[in-house]
Amino acid sequence: MNMTPKNIVLLVLAVIVGLFVGLNYPLFGLVLFLPLMGYVGFILLRNKGGTDASTEASAAARQFTAAPGMAAIYVMRDGFVGGQQGMNVSVDDTLTSQFRTGRFVRAEVAPGMHVVQAQMASQTKGTAGTAELTLGAGECVLLDAKLNMGAFQGTVAFLQTRDPGEARAKLAKLKLVEWKASE
Repeated sequence: MNMTPKNIVLLVLAVIVGLFVGLNYPLFGLVLFLPLMGYVGFILLRNKGGTDASTEASAAARQFTAAPGMAAIYVMRDGFVGGQQGMNVSVDDTLTSQFRTGRFVRAEVAPGMHVVQAQMASQTKGTAGTAELTLGAGECVLLDAKLNMGAFQGTVAFLQTRDPGEARAKLAKLKLVEWKASE
């Protein structure tokens, strides 16, 4: 989470105004609370996550290896901020999926340059994160998708890991999600 001085001031102001209005005008607070809960429900209902892969496929993917002559791109999500909102992920605009926190996807790709994009399901294109990767045969990369929160919405940022030991440790507790079929 990116807590800039501006965000801290806005948070403090929101807490003060919220306490004042909530304590002095409880009915007004309830009128504001109900649409907020509706919006949260709307966001969660927009989740159209991919299906979890089998236990065997997950175990094989966690080895952090690529097939001979190929490369592998892993995108994972682990953390609390925005965790239940779906994140749309695509690799080279051909493979797409959506998943919540505690999950990852794996793409086996040809060596060369690849573009990975991720965006929260209920946010604008301006909040999307993009990573351009160049991989050789046998190389693997793990992109840890993080949400940097602003005052009103977050932007996706990737933390890149190529160390197999570190990547396996991060993937150990996560579930593999399958890519969606082409529409």
